[in-house]
Amino acid sequence: MTRVPTSVGRAAGAFGAVCRRVTESVSGHGEGAPGATRPPDGFLARPPAAPHLFVLRLLCLLVLALPLALPAEDFAEPAPLAARGLLLDITAVGGNLVAVGDHGHVLISRDHGLTWNQCRVPTRVLLTGVSLPDEAHGWVVGHDGVIMATADGGQSWQRQDDGKQTDTVWLDVLFLDANRGFAVGAYGKFSQTVDGGKTWTVAKPAEDEVHFNRITAGDDGQLYLAGEGGLLLVSADVGQTWTKAEVPYDGSLFGVLPVGKGLLVTYGLRGHILVSEDHGVHWEPRNSPVKVLIMGGVVLKDGALLLGGQGGNFFLSRDSGRTFQPWKSPGLGTSIADLVATDDGWLVTVGEAGAVRIKQP
Repeated sequence: MTRVPTSVGRAAGAFGAVCRRVTESVSGHGEGAPGATRPPDGFLARPPAAPHLFVLRLLCLLVLALPLALPAEDFAEPAPLAARGLLLDITAVGGNLVAVGDHGHVLISRDHGLTWNQCRVPTRVLLTGVSLPDEAHGWVVGHDGVIMATADGGQSWQRQDDGKQTDTVWLDVLFLDANRGFAVGAYGKFSQTVDGGKTWTVAKPAEDEVHFNRITAGDDGQLYLAGEGGLLLVSADVGQTWTKAEVPYDGSLFGVLPVGKGLLVTYGLRGHILVSEDHGVHWEPRNSPVKVLIMGGVVLKDGALLLGGQGGNFFLSRDSGRTFQPWKSPGLGTSIADLVATDDGWLVTVGEAGAVRIKQP
């Protein structure tokens, strides 16, 4: 039986506002069983959909616990084409890639994204975040309050949530090691653990119940929490306390890319890119001629910075974030939610077209 979250009334009220805001952002008005499958290299098996439709679908899926969600306790069904379905997050560790997305899909690639194996996991809900602090341990989060963990490199996954938080929508997860981690989500949801997820403690890093879109760790140990309304929080004590950064932008931010030596890049709606050279104390906007949603970023081996998002649009910087130039990969016209660089010199993007390997710029 499909469960109806207790927050349906609240979600329905927010649905219209969220979709209106996203529609304005993409139109230029306003701010604000396992089986192996092989995705295409640098081209798509189907024609790209209208970019704004993907954005509407993606953001509304991310922030709302919809009443038609599948039961969280059912196992994901084997899907030979899972690697070409909607995927929302990807991470790399030890040469392996793990991607997550719709219908409870958790996929692992051990050959730089050439082939993918679907994991057997105890959920069918939309999964939104994945974090692997080492090659053995990993965590995945998603709708209906789902939190799953593996201790054997993804061979098996166990639920760590109690199955009762069906009104909770987790949007991201970050583990610093096999014990300390964080789960963040819609309406200010924030939990942390120091025992590998056996127990979780609720915290409130911000007064308002804003959506926390992504949590990231820098090489210097600082944590960055990006959210809606231009919210960017910084923690220098492993998440015990948080300080709000003064960012000259009041639209949604979807992540922070730590580059090193105090250099940070944050990004959001309508091509907004902001850069800090002092660990997030001061921020300056960068000009972007392509006004599209930016969802993810990566530092390439040669030091170049690459951001990606709506409509297969990328933004490339080869001067430490001083300028960003538009770039597109031939044949990739669908929107992406995240990207990673592989050890063999390629990129793997995830998004509307699933997992796609493309050549680095």
